[in-house]
Amino acid sequence: MASSSSAEAPIRKVLLVGANGTVGSVILEGLVQARCFDVSVLRRSNSSSSGTAAGIADVTVSPQLGLDELVAAIAGHDAVVAAFPLKDVDQHLRLVEAAFRAGVRRYIPADYGSCDAASPQAQAHLKLYRDKTAVRDKCEELASRNPSGPFSWTSIICGHFFDYGLRDGLLHVDLDAHTAQILDAGDIKASASTLRRVAESVVAVLQRPRQTRNRAVYVQSFCPTQLEILASLERATGRKWHTQHLDSNAFLERESRRLAAGDHDAIEGIVFVLGTVDADWTRRDGFAMELLGLEDENLDDVVAAVVAEHAKEKASS
Repeated sequence: MASSSSAEAPIRKVLLVGANGTVGSVILEGLVQARCFDVSVLRRSNSSSSGTAAGIADVTVSPQLGLDELVAAIAGHDAVVAAFPLKDVDQHLRLVEAAFRAGVRRYIPADYGSCDAASPQAQAHLKLYRDKTAVRDKCEELASRNPSGPFSWTSIICGHFFDYGLRDGLLHVDLDAHTAQILDAGDIKASASTLRRVAESVVAVLQRPRQTRNRAVYVQSFCPTQLEILASLERATGRKWHTQHLDSNAFLERESRRLAAGDHDAIEGIVFVLGTVDADWTRRDGFAMELLGLEDENLDDVVAAVVAEHAKEKASS
């Protein structure tokens, strides 16, 4: 059993799992730039990804991510941050178990994007959110075994990955055609976060182990409506956009039928709807911007940066 002083001691040694992914690569950059962590990266022995930067240790394990091997790899770290996709929930459950057995003080599951996995609507539509909830339940169960022990967890729920979603069309906007699909009247507010904000949130949680112990925290870069995003896109591009309004319930039902028929591309559409119609974190008890020392970003600045980057890439291709 850890003493209260050790439980509240600063977190220094952090192991990141999934450092080469869309989210993980930005989290890695944020952890390094914070200059208060000793960062290591867990890699599978068959990984084709390039090595990490100088000063960041690689911890190599077999592709199977066996429990005993994970315990040995994690031992000595204060925190484990998961940032790899939940394609195999068993791997995530083993990682949590290994962190618990290794005496890790803080585990951050891959619970970040689009909507709250605990939402009954989200769980009803996608196995992804049932799997995320299973991992969170596992964290809660392990923490409850010894409430005063070292192991604890924090889920970071951030809404849609905003800048990434704009660039890749996941928010149903087309930066080339200047078109957007708008759900219902487009006046529903939804929290969304840039990838940088996700990384800032991870850093802030690890810097506040006592205040963020065994809880979910809800964060955002801003909480705009789709119409506000559209207006910002029109300002950034200097032109009027064409829109298509869709009934969210009908769209969700159609995508759910596609998924049931085996079309896994429908998952993206379901996630788009869920993260747009039920993601106003400002109304949640766990809204943690002030707790984490974070402030909203400027929507126009973020949109303008994405539009400029897209134009630059298009011009150079």
